[in-house]
Amino acid sequence: MKFKSYAIFFVLFGVIPDIYISWALGGGVALALLWLPTLIAAVYLVRIKRGVDYTESLKVFSYLIFICEFPKLILTLFHVLGAGKAVSLAAGIAVGLFFAVMIFIVTPMLKTTRREIDIEGLPEQFDGLRICHLSDFHLGSFGKGNPYIKRIVDAAMAEKPDVILFTGDLVNFDSAEADPYMPELSRLAAPMGIFAVRGNHDYLLHGHFTEEERLKDTERLLDMERSMGWKILLNANDRIRKDGAEIAIAGVENISTNPYFPGVGGDLGKALEGIPDGVFTILLSHDPTHWKKEVAGKALVGLTLSGHTHGLKYKLAGLHIPSWTFHQNAGVYEDGPQVLHVSVGLGSAFAFRLAGRPSVDILTLRKKL
Repeated sequence: MKFKSYAIFFVLFGVIPDIYISWALGGGVALALLWLPTLIAAVYLVRIKRGVDYTESLKVFSYLIFICEFPKLILTLFHVLGAGKAVSLAAGIAVGLFFAVMIFIVTPMLKTTRREIDIEGLPEQFDGLRICHLSDFHLGSFGKGNPYIKRIVDAAMAEKPDVILFTGDLVNFDSAEADPYMPELSRLAAPMGIFAVRGNHDYLLHGHFTEEERLKDTERLLDMERSMGWKILLNANDRIRKDGAEIAIAGVENISTNPYFPGVGGDLGKALEGIPDGVFTILLSHDPTHWKKEVAGKALVGLTLSGHTHGLKYKLAGLHIPSWTFHQNAGVYEDGPQVLHVSVGLGSAFAFRLAGRPSVDILTLRKKL
């Protein structure tokens, strides 16, 4: 989302309702309080334009828009449609409270989801393999020191997984979002390792950088992940081994059927290169639309792990209407012997989550007889 979109929200949700309410209902101290959130939002809009503490400025701006500004638009619409002053005011307050609850209470209501998945072709030695599937931290949405991230790590570690697989979107807009959380994230550990891919946000395409700055900061983000012992699979693969058997873990750069997201060099063939025939393969691919496009019925991949959707069936990104639907948006999907698991994720690039509680996913693989 670009600056002009934020400016449109500011005018539509803030300035226009303030003008109308001032004319129709306002006066005195109430009028001054009415305009105060809009004036504060204007300051943060300027900061966003100038790239000043970009992530934090955008977070505060989004909170103001949903908790203060959008409710004034609702108040205005109710009044224009003939509702009385009291009803219109009550509607606006109700909407503001709703968004406050969504942002501060519902969004961090973490749960642990445990699933057993029957898999064809799984080596007998890996029957019972416990995978911790994490996705979509979006750290910038939680500010510079939110204890929520510690809760995620504690929940993951309490499950004692054999391997941790992360399917992207660690940050929203820049690598600095991860700085305050490095000590907590560094506590993630598993006997067979931590493997990760990049999500669309990890390419830092949605922020304020010049191209040179963006490339430099994406490299910094990769270095930060590697410093925690994460193996970042950039169109590459690795192995985990147990009792003489092995499983390949492959990771692909982000591939999406949504034209809103530009190509970033995703290459499934390269990601699977060198994996011997018959070796069971787990693929990490951030966007689940990739599964139907290139994996299901087409590639020798037994299990694919994705995120990206946040559990939403619909997502408005771009103007290509067929791209608005996630046919695989949460949970387990099968196509013959191939299985896809889509995590609902842990955070949101938005001010709040729209599709239910965030989840740490624990997948126990079972050899299908």
